[in-house]
Parts: sequence; C-alpha cells; structure tokens
Amino acid sequence: MNGTRQTSDKPHQAPSKRSLRLTFIYGGKDIRLESIKSIVMIVPNSDRLEKEENTAGFWYEVRDKENRTLYRRITDNPIKYAAEVRSDDPNAPLKWEEIKEPKGSFVLLIPDIEEGHSVVFFSSPLELMQEREKAQEIARFDITKRNQGKEAG
Repeated sequence: MNGTRQTSDKPHQAPSKRSLRLTFIYGGKDIRLESIKSIVMIVPNSDRLEKEENTAGFWYEVRDKENRTLYRRITDNPIKYAAEVRSDDPNAPLKWEEIKEPKGSFVLLIPDIEEGHSVVFFSSPLELMQEREKAQEIARFDITKRNQGKEAG
C-alpha cells in the first residue's frame, strides 16, 4: 500500500454502474456509519486485492459474507488526527500538532456489489508520527441495508 496504487490483475466483475455513498461520523476513535445511499455512479477500479504483510497506511475494503475481499481502495486517512500549525521557530515556521479529540464526518463511495456484506477499514495507528506502522482493522460496518439513515436524495 504505502501510497502505491496497483489495480487488480484479475477484476472480479465488470464495473458496477451503481454505487453506495456511505456517510460516516467520528469522534475520537469511535466511527459510526450514519447513512447508506444507493446512487448511479461508477467508482474507481479496485486496487490490488492481495494484501502485503506489514503494510502501512489507510484503505477500505468491501467484503462478502465469507469475509473475502471484493473491492479495495487505498486512500488518505479521512480521520483528521493532526493539523499543520504555525510555529514560533523561524527556521521551522510550520509544525504538525496532534488533535487530541478528532471529530468530524466523511463520505466514501463503494461499488454496489450484490455480494457486498460489509465495509472494513484498515489503518496504521492514528497517533502522530505512527502513520508508517503496520495497519490493522479498525472498524467494520454492515452494508446490506440500502438507502438507510438520515441522508436525503
């Protein structure tokens, strides 16, 4: 993963013209799936489905009932755990500062795959300066209920 995008050599199926727009809300390390909305849109192709050992970074996967990966997307971590701020040091006018209690929301798009059962997040530790550590599963959400939640149209 490490910022390198490789598409799968063997696509599991033709790209779906339907997608799911997933809206998440987070506070600290708690992530909640707020809504699922079916939309007409083609999402980018899957990144390589095979995982490498000791991979760092952030990605999400669509899994089937048997926990097989159907789709993987490598991306920047949508949970903002650090911010670039001004420094009093004239030799280093900017520095990264950890956000103690990160909170916010984000949206992800996934293909609306009939066999899709869950979306799984993998991330390196969220603490500042640990983004190169091995990523682990941090959250899993059921995506079998379409058009759920508060989101309209």
